[in-house]
Amino acid sequence: MLEVKNLSVKTDKFFILREVSFTSKRGRIKVILGESGAGKSTLGFLLAGILKPGLQWNGEVILNGERINPFEDGWRGRRAGIVLQDPYSSFDPRKKVLASVAEPLIYTLGMRKKEALKRAEEWLRKVEFPGKAMKKYPHQLSGGLLQRAAIASALALEPVILVADEPTSALDPPLRAEIREVIKKFSQGRFLLYITHFVEDALFFGEDFLVLYGGMVMEEGPEFLHPYSKLLLFSRVKRGSELPEIQGFSPHPSSMPPGCPFHPRCPLASSSCLKSPPERRVKNNILRCWHVP
Repeated sequence: MLEVKNLSVKTDKFFILREVSFTSKRGRIKVILGESGAGKSTLGFLLAGILKPGLQWNGEVILNGERINPFEDGWRGRRAGIVLQDPYSSFDPRKKVLASVAEPLIYTLGMRKKEALKRAEEWLRKVEFPGKAMKKYPHQLSGGLLQRAAIASALALEPVILVADEPTSALDPPLRAEIREVIKKFSQGRFLLYITHFVEDALFFGEDFLVLYGGMVMEEGPEFLHPYSKLLLFSRVKRGSELPEIQGFSPHPSSMPPGCPFHPRCPLASSSCLKSPPERRVKNNILRCWHVP
């Protein structure tokens, strides 16, 4: 069991994440969903052991009953891996792909070069990366192929937790579908945190959702019950229909409205929304809203 309790991330002036709590079971995919600026990537990066300079964090990360500090040696890479949004940013442009995938095995796991290259090649083949492309440079490959290599690079270290941060957003729809399949296949037996703002990606995995807005958890569970979650669901683009949208804009972390952060855009908003909604259990979901019966 992976447990995150009261996790907050802030600058000197404002909070980016506020008291985020959730649980995830091994082998079950946790989809972290929300608009840009919701704090999704900050959450994923922190759990992978990455925090931008100037940010401070507080809270608990517990893995199988053991309290974890994601910034201690031995966590990033060995126990938690990450697949980034832009695959080109994952590779050194001066090195061939096979060498780049092998490099963390040498420096993180202490493998000999020959052994590391062998394992790197095995994982590249597992994700159906073409053999002829292994000795090419990143700029010679498509985004889809390079994202396969990025997945292989993260998995070669055999992490327990895999964070996929918007891994399909830089790809066209057919390639997005392929990458989703690859990630789903190799998430078995791991804790997978899949971050996205694409509702189609969320529904593809469709097991367990964590919906963030304004750095807060609006809803956690297998259904869409919160007004914000439902608006995200209805905002999917459908052929032959008007382009749907959620009215208004997400607030900047430095200027959060009082109470529920979504209330200025919520069609159900009332005066009670000016107070912070309590955390409640509705069906199989845990959510924060005054209006969900």
